[in-house]
Amino acid sequence: MIYLVRHGQSEWNLLRRTQGQIPHPQLTDLGRRQASAAAQAIHADAEANGQAVRSVIASDLVRAVQTAQLVAGALAVPIHLDGRWREQSLGRLEGLGYGETDAELAGTRAGPDAPIGGGESARQVAERVAAALEDLDPTEVAVVVTHGDTIRCLLARVTRIAAAFDASNPVPNGAVIALDGRCGCRIRPLEGPPLAGA
Repeated sequence: MIYLVRHGQSEWNLLRRTQGQIPHPQLTDLGRRQASAAAQAIHADAEANGQAVRSVIASDLVRAVQTAQLVAGALAVPIHLDGRWREQSLGRLEGLGYGETDAELAGTRAGPDAPIGGGESARQVAERVAAALEDLDPTEVAVVVTHGDTIRCLLARVTRIAAAFDASNPVPNGAVIALDGRCGCRIRPLEGPPLAGA
C-alpha cells in the first residue's frame, strides 16, 4: 500500500504563484494543519486495514519536506528524501502569478508530451515518478509526500487514463490517495477531518 500525499498549502499557493521546482516556499499555518490531518487519515486507514506505515518518502522541496516531517512525526516513522518525487519543472513559468501563467499557456495545446514553459512534459514526470515508485519495497506500507502535478502524472501512468494528465483535475493541498498494488491499482481518496479555517 502506498499513500500519496500532496503537500499542505504553501506560501506561494496562498499568493497564487506558480511553483514548479522552486525549492523555498514554506508551509502556511493552514498547510501545517492539512499535513496533520493527512497523517490522521493515513493512521486511521492503515489501522482499519491492520497495517502499519513503515516510512515516509518525500520530494526534497521545502513544502514537501515540511509536510513529510509532520506526517512522519505523527506516525513515528523515518523520512527519506528523493528528488524524483519533485513537482514538474515548469521552466520560465516558475515564479509567475497564476494569471500570468494562464495567459502564457492560453491557446497552447499542452498534451502529455509538451514541455510546459520549457520545463518537463507530463509524460517525463510520469516516467520519473514511475521509476521512483518501482524502487519502493512492495511488502511495506509507505507514505509518499509529493506535489499535485506529480500525483496526476503518476495516476495517469498507473491507470493508463490519459485524462488524469489534465490540469483541470487538480489534487487539493493535503489530499491523500491510497494506491493498492502497482500498475492497474485501485485508487481511493481518503477523507481527513474537517479543518478549521479551511
